[in-house]
Amino acid sequence: MDSVLDTAPDPAADPAPQAVAKSSPSEDAYRHLRDRLLSGSFPLTRRLAEGRLADLVGVSRTPVRHALIRLHGEGLVSRHRDGGYRPAVPDPNDITCLYETRRTLEIGALWRPAEIGATHHRPTLDALREDWESLRREQPPADAGFVALDEDFHVRLAQSAGNEVMVDLLRSVNARIRVIRIHDFLSDDRIEQTISEHLEILGAVLVDDPSTAERIFRAHLAKSKEVAEERALRAIARMATLD
Repeated sequence: MDSVLDTAPDPAADPAPQAVAKSSPSEDAYRHLRDRLLSGSFPLTRRLAEGRLADLVGVSRTPVRHALIRLHGEGLVSRHRDGGYRPAVPDPNDITCLYETRRTLEIGALWRPAEIGATHHRPTLDALREDWESLRREQPPADAGFVALDEDFHVRLAQSAGNEVMVDLLRSVNARIRVIRIHDFLSDDRIEQTISEHLEILGAVLVDDPSTAERIFRAHLAKSKEVAEERALRAIARMATLD
């Protein structure tokens, strides 16, 4: 199998997102509130009042309003019955179904080239490996924003299989599951392990070994789900005790 998929994407058309956005009052408010939500620092049922949050962050109400809209889009806050927002509580059944869907899509992408008598798009894989070897050499600090880089890895890997419908579905699942997955990147050991496992998956794909790639990916996904759910539940439990 030495052919390359005709539909293989141009990796330059989908550049890796930046884990940390340029600082601004709105970005500062977003990062501050996001980190406090992830650590379970707000009461679960209390309305997140803009004025109180503005005093907490040290900005005006407008950046806080923008941050809350962004957090709502990411699923970290939900609408409060009295208006405004409150910390969100993900539905466990939805999360399980989303993880199952993600697993199916990504394993399908690992096997697709072999099943149609082709190979993954080598330039995409080479660029992806270069990016993640760079991250291994200079590991970024633990931060929830790392989820953007992680999602980018899995999307570009799926793109190398040449099925853009599969890629679009994976992007949609990633967006809906991000509220949980973001919890997986809050410690240096998880960043290190994620980088190492990504490179192991890539190594198997580069030598046309989807069986090994699937085995590594399944373990990678299971561990990520376990860590993310445990940390998310811990944060929710803490919020439930606050008044």
